[in-house]
Amino acid sequence: MRKLLLPALILGLAACQEKENPQLKEAAVIHNEAHEIMEQVEPEIKDLDLLQSALTTKKATAKDTAAISAALVAVNQVKAEFKEWEENLVTVPGVEDEHEHHDHKEGEEHHHHHEHKKAPDVAPDQHLAIQKEIKKNIEKIQADLKAAKAQAEALLK
Repeated sequence: MRKLLLPALILGLAACQEKENPQLKEAAVIHNEAHEIMEQVEPEIKDLDLLQSALTTKKATAKDTAAISAALVAVNQVKAEFKEWEENLVTVPGVEDEHEHHDHKEGEEHHHHHEHKKAPDVAPDQHLAIQKEIKKNIEKIQADLKAAKAQAEALLK
């Protein structure tokens, strides 16, 4: 019995220390900020299909299609970047399920088709660097999305 208790105690202690590490706490905050941006971006990414369809229809009847083609490339690029970002999303040790179980305001929808990969087995400073990169990437996607939408919408007026 003692042989089983000691490893369980050590694992429990390691998990508590993991949650108390300041770099992991900061990584978790950054991860949650990136997740909030993702929740803003995701519905707009889905709306790009409508813009893409409208651009394709307009391209069929337009004389000068270069600008429309460029807008279609920008839209497709943003969609691909977002998909790749979702595929590379990883958790932080100790906070794997935090956004999976929060309450939503009435009428608020939440999408969970994306899956977080398990946190890699790296040092806390590396977790922090990973989450900073993840957030930087979703911020870039958000900016690219805004630009692609503006470009497409200007052509559709």
